[in-house]
Formats: sequence, structure tokens, C-alpha cells
Amino acid sequence: MQLLKEKNEVISFSSIGGLIQSKDRQRQKIATWNRFWQPDLVTATAENLVESGNAYGFKPDTFKAFYELLDTEFQPLKIGDYEVVKSFAIDDFIVKDKNGTTITSLVKINGPHINTVRDMFKDTPNTLLIDRQEVNETFLGNLKNDFNSLLGYSLIVVLLILFLFYSRFSLTLVTSIPIFLTWFLTVGIMGLFGIEFNIFNIIICSFIFGLGVDYSIFITNALFTEYCTGEKTLPTHKTSIILSVITTIAGVGVMIFAKHPVLYTISLVSIIGILCAAFVSFTIQPLLFQLFIGSFKKRPISPRYLLHSVGSFGYFGVGGLLLSIYARVKLQIWPKSRARPNLGFHKTVSKLMGSVLYTNPFVSKKISNTHNENFEKPAMLIANHTSFLDILAIGMLHPKIIFLVNDWVYNSPVFGSAAKLAGAYPVSAGMEKGERYLKEKVAQGFSLIAFPEGTRSSGNTIKRFHKGAFYLAEQFELDLLPVLIHGNSEVLPKGSFIIRDGSITIELLPRIKPNDTRFGKTYTERAKNIGRFFRTEFRRLRDKIETETYWQKTLLEHYRYKGDAVFSSVKKDFEHYKRTYSQILGIVGKKDSVVHLSKDMGQLDLLLALDSIQRKIGVYLDDIEARKLLRNNFLTHQYSKITVLDTVSEAMNQTANVLVLDSDVFDFASLKNEKLAVFDTIILLKTGMKLPIHDIKTIGFTISQQGDDYIVLLKI
Repeated sequence: MQLLKEKNEVISFSSIGGLIQSKDRQRQKIATWNRFWQPDLVTATAENLVESGNAYGFKPDTFKAFYELLDTEFQPLKIGDYEVVKSFAIDDFIVKDKNGTTITSLVKINGPHINTVRDMFKDTPNTLLIDRQEVNETFLGNLKNDFNSLLGYSLIVVLLILFLFYSRFSLTLVTSIPIFLTWFLTVGIMGLFGIEFNIFNIIICSFIFGLGVDYSIFITNALFTEYCTGEKTLPTHKTSIILSVITTIAGVGVMIFAKHPVLYTISLVSIIGILCAAFVSFTIQPLLFQLFIGSFKKRPISPRYLLHSVGSFGYFGVGGLLLSIYARVKLQIWPKSRARPNLGFHKTVSKLMGSVLYTNPFVSKKISNTHNENFEKPAMLIANHTSFLDILAIGMLHPKIIFLVNDWVYNSPVFGSAAKLAGAYPVSAGMEKGERYLKEKVAQGFSLIAFPEGTRSSGNTIKRFHKGAFYLAEQFELDLLPVLIHGNSEVLPKGSFIIRDGSITIELLPRIKPNDTRFGKTYTERAKNIGRFFRTEFRRLRDKIETETYWQKTLLEHYRYKGDAVFSSVKKDFEHYKRTYSQILGIVGKKDSVVHLSKDMGQLDLLLALDSIQRKIGVYLDDIEARKLLRNNFLTHQYSKITVLDTVSEAMNQTANVLVLDSDVFDFASLKNEKLAVFDTIILLKTGMKLPIHDIKTIGFTISQQGDDYIVLLKI
């Protein structure tokens, strides 16, 4: 060690070897002592001391102890003999037990020279070199690993408990993601400020993890209550969390003023973790809830819907961008190429559009072409428009189709160049200005496509047809080719970016020749009459496709997060009465005004609205919680004309021509005859069939239709 110190490879060392010698070494020292102190030398020394001492007044026995020491026969010292030395504790260096004796030496080493010391002692028998820093790091590393394992097990348990409690994967996801984010954010800030993990930080992190779980559950429960009933409970829960943050910081955070580094670290990590948990709960978690669960302004979506939608639109975006890059280069090199047919480019665009629709296996596609349309002869295609997917559906029919598009498509940085090379024409420029260009495209064998409604409609309704497409058809003497598109309003509704499960049906109707006067002689007359014809044909297609289970998924989707009991009740009710509900949808007119008195959860009212958004419905539900749920339902706000009323008298004062009674809990005698007489149709449904039908007949009604679960009475 001394040699290493002289080489500056060791800063200092502390060893028992400087005081305690081995027995062999002691024997050597004793032998040297004895050789020096021969009897003659001892006698001469003693005589010399006595003689010299007399001169200074010392007695002859003054140095007697020394003489005895010289006559002593020394033996090697044992370990126990050193205990009489009080200036140091021998136990700090030597430990003896049944396994043997361990002698410890403490060495302070320059970091770069640690390997030199290891190499020097690696072949020394019965010698173990322990690096305190390495031991601490190993211990802390093992502690971190154990903590991470514990954290992982805890997360699994928390996730299982959350799933068992909420019974919905999306709610579990909304609650658990903030827990992960709080942890990552806390660790990230610790790394940013150079705060290293130690045993105390790890303990505090467990504490933070628990609070993060609590905050996430509080916010989820508050948002869930608001989603179900509309009651504003979130501010109360936020206040509770803020009080928790304040009390925690007051109790633990004040230690940040402590000078002890451990107390300071505990306090700092606590403050960072608590603030991160509160921040994530207040900001990110409501956004996650809005995304997956929704509100009365937004539909709920599942994680699978989100992944499929991102994948489909990502694929379409990348494909469109590549085509636009190609188109931009080509247009810059050959500016007049836009006027050329570019049939290969059209085929590629058509294939891309069709392939996007087929990226989602949960959306079925069907094209009905009973009249064998082959698009060999140019035509003016007219189609209803409810979704962005309508463009893709038309585009995949045939490559030789020119779109009349809005400005955002034509000027889009992603699709704009591709749209220009594909021959698209912006309708904002005016039909008259584009006649020459479009006529050239028709001469090249291209058909034109226009959505005469002008904008996308909400739900399965068809708005008034504008005249532009019919004007062009008249000017170019083109056949009109009506195309019915069904299902896109459910798969990708207006204003949504989420592709849902469903079915898309495209039906091509027979061509309408330019000289066909059944729909009028001028383009103005044809726009009006063909619009009426289009609505009739679309209603026929809807009646064919929309079977008794068509709206089941949509209906249940909007009750899925209203509580397990509510969801189960609505699901069982629909499964039992789905045929009856389908018959009721056919009996009630598409534009009728309805008053509905019920003890259900409002499922029939939503079905009536989904079937026809033009129905005006005033509903009284016997259960006040059911009224809250229906009033706060997304479909009630966005896709219906439903008014939820709080009393029977309010409902009966509504102006309507259809009355639906599906419960016998109401006091029928209180429904005065003059109130009932204002209706043209009364439908008794479920237990409502127990009401006194004879009394209804006496005020001028007769049974027109009857099933197992309903009776329809019409005014005579």
C-alpha cells in the first residue's frame, strides 16, 4: 500500500498492519531484541545506569522496571492483548467468528487507478477487494430493479381493479394512461434537473404513484357522471384534488428548505410528482375522456376505431402525397399535361381510392350495378353526399371520372397537384367559365361527377339539389347517371375522422337521357324532379338495407358508457323488441310529430330519430335518471329533433299527430279525451297494451294494426 501511495495511485489507507505484526514478524523482532541484549550488555548497562545515576542523585533501583524488562522473555502478542490500547478500536479492523478471522484495510483510491489496485491483489490468496462505490451502485441498481418489478406488478393489479370496476376497456384506458404519463413526466423532470434515484426517492415515488391513481379515478368518475347525466361534478372533484395537493405540499414540501440533502431530495421529488399528477389529471385526462368516451357533442370511439382510422387515412395521405409530388413535377415540366387524358394517372388514383375503402375489414362494401353500367359513354353522375368516403366510393367505380371539387381540395398542399393532373375542376370558378375545359374532358371520354346537394348532409337525408350539374348535362347533352350511396353517413359521419364498423352500398340507377321529359324539359325542372325521384329511390334502398338490427350497434354505442345496468337493460330490451321497433318505424311517418310517454330509457325515441331526422319527438320518461341520460345523449343533441319533457302534461301539450304509450303506469283517466282527440294515430306498445282500448275507441279511434307487442289505432 505504501508503494502504491508513493506512486500516487492511492490517496491514503488505514490498516491495522502498521500496529499489529504477524507472529513470524514478531518472533523475528524478538530474536533481534534478544541478540542485541546479551547478558553482558544488560549487566554493563545496569552498572552504567547506577553509576551515572548516583552522580545525579538517582537511587540504584530507580530503573528497576527497565532492568526487569530487559530480563523478560518476550512472546508474540495475541489479538486480545491489543484490547488494552484505548486509542483505537481493534474491532473496526479485525472481526473474528466461527468461520475465521477477517482483517479489513480501508483504502482511498483515485478513480482512474482502481483497476491497478484490483490487478495487484487479484492473485493474492485469501484476499477480497470490495469497492464501496460499486457495492452501493449494485445495491441501488438492485433496489431500482426490485422497485420497477414492484411498480409493474402494482400497475397490473391497478389495471385489473380498474377494469373490474369500470367493466369497459376504454374507461380503464382513460384512467390508466394518466398514471403512466405522471410517472414518465416525473422521471423526465428529475432527469432534467439532475436528480438521481436513491432509496428515499424510490419510496417517495411509490407515494406519488398512489396519489396519481387516486387523482385519475377522481377525474374519471367526475367526467363519467357529467357524461351520463350532465351534472357538473368536475369542479368539485378538481377542488378536492387541489386541496390534496396543498396539504401534501404543506406536509412534505416544506422540507425543501431543509439543509440535509436527503430531506431536500424527498421534498423536491414529492413536489414534482404531486404537481405532475395534478397537471396530467386536469389537462390530459379530460382530453382522453373526450376522445374515447365522448360527450353530448362528440360520439364515443373505441381504440380499435382510432387505430383503423389512423391507418386508413395515413395510407391515403401518403398515397395522395406521392401522387401529388409526381403531379407537381409533371405539371412543372409539361404545364399543358393537365389537358391530356392521363389515363394511367387516373387508373392509379382510382385504385388508391378503392384500396383505402378496403383497408378496414370491418366495413363491408357492395356495388349494385343491375343495369350493367360500363361508363363507356360519358355521363353526368349525380350522387348524394353525407361523408368524405363518398368521394372514394365514386372514384373507385371507374378511372375516367372528372370531379367537380371545392376549393380546399383543388388548393390542398397534399392533394391539390394530384387533383389538377386528374382533371378536377373547382366549382367556385363558376360552371360557365369551365364549360370549355369540361367539354374537352367529355370529348376525351370522361364522365363528370357532381354532388348536387352542394355540401354534406347530416344523417340519411337528401337536401335540395342545386342546378349546376343539370345545367352542364343539358349543355353537353349528357345522360344523367344517378348513384345512390348508403352507409357512409354511419361509417364516417360528417365532421368526424373516425371510420366505424358498418356497410357501404353503392347502387347505380338507370341513365336518364337528355330527351327524357319525365323529369321536365329544362335543367331547373329536372333538378327539382330528379331530386324528388332520388329521395324516393334512396328511401327504397334504405328500406331494403336497414333491417331490424341495422341501428343496433349505433344505439348501443350511445348507451355503452351510461352505466352497466342501463346498457344491459337497453340491450335486452332491443333484442326482445327489435322486430316490433322496426314495425313502429314503418308505421310512424318520416315527417310526423310524435309524443311518447314511456318508462324505458329513450331507446325508441333515438331509433325514430335515426330512421328519420325529420321526425319531431316530444318524450316523457317516467324515470328522472332516464330523462337525464336521454337529455345528455349525443344523438339527442346532434342527430334528432327530440325534446325531453319533465311532466306528462308538458308532453301532452306538444303539437303532434302521433301518440305512443308504452307503459300502463300513467293515470289514463287524467289524459282527457280532448287531449287524445288531437292525435291522428295512437300506438299502444308493450305494457301500454293494458290500457283501456275501449275508452280510446269511444273518442273516434279504431284498431288498424295489431301485433304481439303493439296496437295501432287510427282516428276514424
